[in-house]
Amino acid sequence: MDSRTCLACQVNAGGIIYRDSLWQVDHRVDPGPILGWLVLKPLRHVEFLDDRTPEEASTLGVIAARIVGALRAALPEPPEKVYHVLLAEAADCSHLHWLLVPRPKSHPVAFRGPRIFGTPGPDVGLAAIEAVADRLRERIRVP
Repeated sequence: MDSRTCLACQVNAGGIIYRDSLWQVDHRVDPGPILGWLVLKPLRHVEFLDDRTPEEASTLGVIAARIVGALRAALPEPPEKVYHVLLAEAADCSHLHWLLVPRPKSHPVAFRGPRIFGTPGPDVGLAAIEAVADRLRERIRVP
């Protein structure tokens, strides 16, 4: 797979919450039942952790911490946990990408931890996603 067929690379064209010279953050591509489900990924097509440049490797933690801090402040119900998940194994997306998934205290116990991927419920509306994205853009401050 390369950047022409990679879903993460294709999404880089829109829906951006944060972008710098190395990283991008956007809300989950397909709406789901969890507001604030973010995707953090390198702009460059990278498939393995050891393929990152030294600059990508050294900035990941700083970017992730700032995004999670902004996410915790931007959501209507502050998350009790924010899961950080790296799989990058979908047939249409081998591009490294971290899922930053906020789990509020009210989230059903049966769908916590790795079971969060099976969370049932109606999809979060586009208006709610756009409102959270706007609040995130205001709060993310990366020097």
